[in-house]
Amino acid sequence: MSLQSEFKKFNDNVRVDFTTKKELSEKRDIILDKLRADDKLPSFKELNQGSYAMCTGIEPEDDQEYDIDVALKFSANKDDYDPIDLKNEIYEILENHTDYGAEIKKPCVTVTYKKEGEVAFHVDLVTYLYEDKDDFNSQLYIANGKNVDSQGWGKADPKGLVDYINDSVEKGDKREQFRRIVRYLKKWKSRRFSSTGHANPSSIGITLMAADNFSYYGDDDLSSLIHIVDIIKDKFYCVGRTDSGRDIYRIKLSLPNSLNFELGNDVFEKMSDVQMTDFKDKIEKLSADLAEVKYEADEQKQYEKLNKIFGDDFEVQEEKNSAKQQHNFIPSSSTSGMK
Repeated sequence: MSLQSEFKKFNDNVRVDFTTKKELSEKRDIILDKLRADDKLPSFKELNQGSYAMCTGIEPEDDQEYDIDVALKFSANKDDYDPIDLKNEIYEILENHTDYGAEIKKPCVTVTYKKEGEVAFHVDLVTYLYEDKDDFNSQLYIANGKNVDSQGWGKADPKGLVDYINDSVEKGDKREQFRRIVRYLKKWKSRRFSSTGHANPSSIGITLMAADNFSYYGDDDLSSLIHIVDIIKDKFYCVGRTDSGRDIYRIKLSLPNSLNFELGNDVFEKMSDVQMTDFKDKIEKLSADLAEVKYEADEQKQYEKLNKIFGDDFEVQEEKNSAKQQHNFIPSSSTSGMK
């Protein structure tokens, strides 16, 4: 038993398993077949996006659902449609597809499923049209908005973003460690932030910061995780002060400049200053807590501290006759504590 082997068990506990991925893909394919059979829609090609395509998905918390994001790249010119047009058509086709039906949201149309009488997972269908439908290399535009009053087009590059993340770290052990680190961070934030509203930091933001700053640490997931957490912590900058005199902070993170997205985008723009400052406070707490784990000489206590950070998916093994001491720990003078 070692700390690294326990991290890998934790990864196995939180990542989405093959059976769930298969079920999600089957539901996706049924939906796509239904859309293709309707003559109201132009033809399209699908593209998986999000954590499903990047292989960084985790088991949801009790109040959350499994999901799969699917880009629908329609063979149509965006100048021939209002952004809400095809979303309305998709909604009408799928509104009675499940007991929960479909819902138009700002970035997508969502189809929700239940399993054993409970909400279980959903499929997000994201609508894209081309600048020039006869040239599949021309600019793609995402159809934003819930209705006529909120609709709008935005430049987008869904395949470019998936490729950017997947190709950021070379295949093999390095990419596997990178994906584990992203899963650990997603598990942490799923426990520390509300899933409603915009309090929960964007997963693509977390993944991008990890991709752009990843360092491979061999059989040492803890050091790799600490490296990314400390970089995220240092990205916050002060943007002002509240009436009560408290400093407020933000991170501004744009999608990669090499990709074809709208200029001036910010993946954290939906979060308020208060929510972003809360993010800063919590990532600083995570950094301090992980440092305590690293410098803890007692292996059993390391597991207990990690269990407090990540929950019961990081299992605490039964203590043997005596606590095992690390051979390579570095004494620390840090006084930061687990709270």
